Amino acid sequence: MSRTPQKRATETRGEREPRSGAESSRKVLKILTSFEPESPIATVDELARRVGIPMSSAYRYVALLREVGLLTEDGQGAYHLSPRVVRMAQAARAAYGFLDLAQPVMERLRDETAETVLLVRRVGDHAICLDRAESDQPIRLSFQIGYPQPLHKGAAAKVLLAWLPETEQRRYLERLSATEANFDNAGLSRELTEIRDCGWSSGDVQAIPDIWAAAAPIFEGNDVAAALAIAGPCFRIDEPKRAAILASTRGAAAQITAALSQVSR
Repeated sequence: MSRTPQKRATETRGEREPRSGAESSRKVLKILTSFEPESPIATVDELARRVGIPMSSAYRYVALLREVGLLTEDGQGAYHLSPRVVRMAQAARAAYGFLDLAQPVMERLRDETAETVLLVRRVGDHAICLDRAESDQPIRLSFQIGYPQPLHKGAAAKVLLAWLPETEQRRYLERLSATEANFDNAGLSRELTEIRDCGWSSGDVQAIPDIWAAAAPIFEGNDVAAALAIAGPCFRIDEPKRAAILASTRGAAAQITAALSQVSR
């Protein structure tokens, strides 16, 4: 039996714009997470373009986010995150108990090295900056808190990847091999083994040109809770300073690990 033109058109639309609950949920979350410090306010049209959805869908999703109190209108037809999101951010910070323990150590490390100090944690296939102590140098780095980076790029991210359970690490590398052309799976595997064996990572930050970083793991029990890193412009960090920064980073990470073990007793 042949299908009618109307039936074929309906199926084509369904393939082009899936209407499953999971797909709609993803788009709602994409709208919510599209707000950044650099773009805190957006119109429905801007949100639709950011997420790549029709205006009608954008209006529907924005209405839902307003209904649950996560978006607020500015009175001129644009929207921004509501104060409720601030409470959610505070709850997220409270969930990571080591942040308060890490902060004074990070500030001391920043003052000693005059470079930016980062606290990074794994969330799924990404490394997320949870906190930072920013250098006051005229030329400095400004890593966005909450901004995701791939797990295989950068010293801190590679520390987190190196300490993943073997099965999870292998699956991550397999996903990279399937999506990135000319990906050196064996080379990265060897590098991750070396990082785990020596207990630290350092080198150029692949995600940001001309930046060097050193990172070491922070343990909570037998698991890596986060990575502590120091990063700065290559021109300012010569070989003697790199060695000193690496030693300071490892010592500070060990200090936070020890503080965590005292809290958990």
